[in-house]
Amino acid sequence: MKECGGVPLTLEVAGFRFDGMNLLDMFYEALIVWEASTGAVLYTNEAARALYGYSCGETSDLAMDEIFPGWEGVLRKDSFSLLTATHRKKNGIFFPVQFTCRSLSGNAGDVMMMVASDVSPETLVRDSVSLAASIQRGFLPGDLEGDERIEVRGIYRPMHLISGDMFGYHWDERHGILSGYLFDVMGHGVPAALQTSAIMVLFRQAFEDDARAGTSLEEKLAWVNSVAESRILADSFAAAVCFRLNLPEKRLDYCAAGINGFLYGNGSGLKKIASPGSLLGLPGTAVFGSGSLPVETGEYFLFLSDGFLDHQGEEENSPLSFPEAYDRLFQAGYTGAARDDQSALCVLVRKA
Repeated sequence: MKECGGVPLTLEVAGFRFDGMNLLDMFYEALIVWEASTGAVLYTNEAARALYGYSCGETSDLAMDEIFPGWEGVLRKDSFSLLTATHRKKNGIFFPVQFTCRSLSGNAGDVMMMVASDVSPETLVRDSVSLAASIQRGFLPGDLEGDERIEVRGIYRPMHLISGDMFGYHWDERHGILSGYLFDVMGHGVPAALQTSAIMVLFRQAFEDDARAGTSLEEKLAWVNSVAESRILADSFAAAVCFRLNLPEKRLDYCAAGINGFLYGNGSGLKKIASPGSLLGLPGTAVFGSGSLPVETGEYFLFLSDGFLDHQGEEENSPLSFPEAYDRLFQAGYTGAARDDQSALCVLVRKA
C-alpha cells in the first residue's frame, strides 16, 4: 500500500480491475493500516486523515503511538474485537473512539488494520441532528413538473441543518385544484424543528379532513391555531400562509397568519401581495388576512418564509419569467451563509 498520492492499490472483483484507494476513501469510518512489529502507519484513508487532523504528506512518517498511545497493551495479534479506547489528534486533543481491529491474513506479514469512529458526545449529537435533518427533509413533497396545467417547485434551506420552516401541497388532478401551505416557527435549530413537526401534522390534517377543520381556508387556519396553542411553547409563535388555486374557476384564494405577503408574477412584472394577519399560537382572538386573485395562464406565485420575504423588495416590478424568479430565489438561498431558515413554495399556472 502507498500513502495518498502514491501508486494506487489495484483491486480485482469479478474480473473488473479498479483503483482500490478510491474505494477506501469512500468509507465514512476512519481506516488505518499499520505494521505491528514497528508501529509504522502504512495507510490512512481520507476519513482517518480528517478525524486525526493529518495531511496526506504527514501520514507517511506517522507512528501508531501518535494516534493510539499504548496500543500494544490493548490489541492482540490476530484479534477481531469491538472496543472503546482513547485516541489522540494531531493537535494533542484526546477523544473516545469505538473501533474494530484485526490482523490481515495471507502474505501480509504482521500488518494490522483498524476501523475507528468518533464517539465523543459532540459527535453523537451532531450525527443525531444530521439524521433528524434527513427525516425532516423527507416530510417535504417533491416538485410537480409533469402536469400540463400546473408546476410546483420548492426550496428548503435550513440555517442550521434542521429548520423551523415547512411547506406542503396537494394537487387534485381530477378537479384541477391545488391546495398548499407554508409556515415558519419562531427561532432556529432543534426547538423550532420539534414544533415544526407538530404543526406540520396539523396542517396535513386540516387539508385532508374538511369535516374536522372546515372547508374554507379561514376555517382551516382557525382550527390549526386552536390546536397549535397546546403545541407551541409559551414564548414562541408561528407564521403561516395557505392557498387554494382553482384552475377551472381561474381563481387563487389565500389566507395568511403572520406571513405578511407573497409575490405574484406575470408578463408585466413581479409584485408583492399584502396579506396581514394574526400569528399562530398567540392568546386572544385571531384575525387572518384573506383574499382572492384572478388567475391567467403564465402567471405564478411565490409563497415565502421570512428568510426570503424580508429580502425581496428589490425584486418587485421586475419582469421575470417563472424559471428566472425561481433561479434567483434558489441562488439567494444557497449563496453564502444563511442568516435565517429559508423556504419557498413556487407555483406556475401553465394552463388556466
